[in-house]
Amino acid sequence: MVVLLWFVLMSDAELPTVITAISNAQVEGFVAGTFFAQGWSVIFRAIDIESLEKYLLANLESARDSLLIFAPDLPGLTRARLDEVSKSVKQLVGFSTQPEKDIHLGELHLLPTTTTDLVSLVRGFVRAPMLRQSTQTQRQARRAHVLAIGSAGSNTGCTTLAINIAMEMSVLEKQTLLIDANFRAPSIAALLAIRNLNSDSGWRTIAPSLSIAEIVQDQASTFETLMEQATQSFERVVIDLGSISGLSNRLTDRRWTSAMTTWSCDQADELMIVARPDLLGLHRLQQVGELIEKTAIRSALSFTLNMRDQGRKGAEEEGKFLAITTALRPLCVRMIARDSRAASTAQSQKSTLIEVNERSALRKSIAKITSEMVR
Repeated sequence: MVVLLWFVLMSDAELPTVITAISNAQVEGFVAGTFFAQGWSVIFRAIDIESLEKYLLANLESARDSLLIFAPDLPGLTRARLDEVSKSVKQLVGFSTQPEKDIHLGELHLLPTTTTDLVSLVRGFVRAPMLRQSTQTQRQARRAHVLAIGSAGSNTGCTTLAINIAMEMSVLEKQTLLIDANFRAPSIAALLAIRNLNSDSGWRTIAPSLSIAEIVQDQASTFETLMEQATQSFERVVIDLGSISGLSNRLTDRRWTSAMTTWSCDQADELMIVARPDLLGLHRLQQVGELIEKTAIRSALSFTLNMRDQGRKGAEEEGKFLAITTALRPLCVRMIARDSRAASTAQSQKSTLIEVNERSALRKSIAKITSEMVR
């Protein structure tokens, strides 16, 4: 089985351009189709080492920043020719159906069999070309169930949900870690009146069974170690991602601000996307939904409509929300009614809903959602 891909990385934010060099038509169709479905451009299809070498020679500038993915049974491929090709590209990545038998060509990775695993693995190389991604396609055994919460737009109540879901989990005696991963606008520490949270290298306990952490730029290169420790130490991990608009670009973005979004799409057990019901909120949700339709995400998807109105207006809002989300086959969809008073009181007192008014409609709604999650 032969797979050879090429990614021309035109900028940190642009989607990669793909060249395939695949002799097996079935595999070539799988690879090219997978990346085409992600919105990536397939610009060249080589069938042997000679055609690849000819293309490299004619396209020196684009080759310089490229990631070359090869398979050992590409016609004409030898270690000497591979070494020569490597001088024209940024990095080599080898795929094989039997890596242990092709070790003479260097370190090889087992060829993924699903589109999601293939995209997940290759995205890792695009984002971090100097790092090995041998464990990228498989989640490590862990103790924690990970819930990542992202916002379809702005002012959806994503952070309020993250804080209070984490609190409710701790009340249910689940050892819980709440992570502020909204790199652009961290706010959990401010909303809960926690000082100097970003100076902590790990996490801080703020209530029985509840700890909190904030990931900042200085931790961007080591956050995966933190996440490995967190998923072994806690029963539940709740991540506030903030806005996830432009999701497709973020998943191939090498900037530190996209690191946790990418990790969550690959490693979280559930990615909850929160939307608000007004015209702009549903428009942003539609945009995110269109991106998700052509983006491979390993975590299970769910959607939450926050601040739903009562009566006929609320029913219309819910209908539009379901029309957008149902086609994406989510794990579940959830509705939370508008309760501005409870949310404002909690914010002004810098507390969670259960501490301010455990009988409020908003607190009860979030408590019900949480109890369903931990069953």
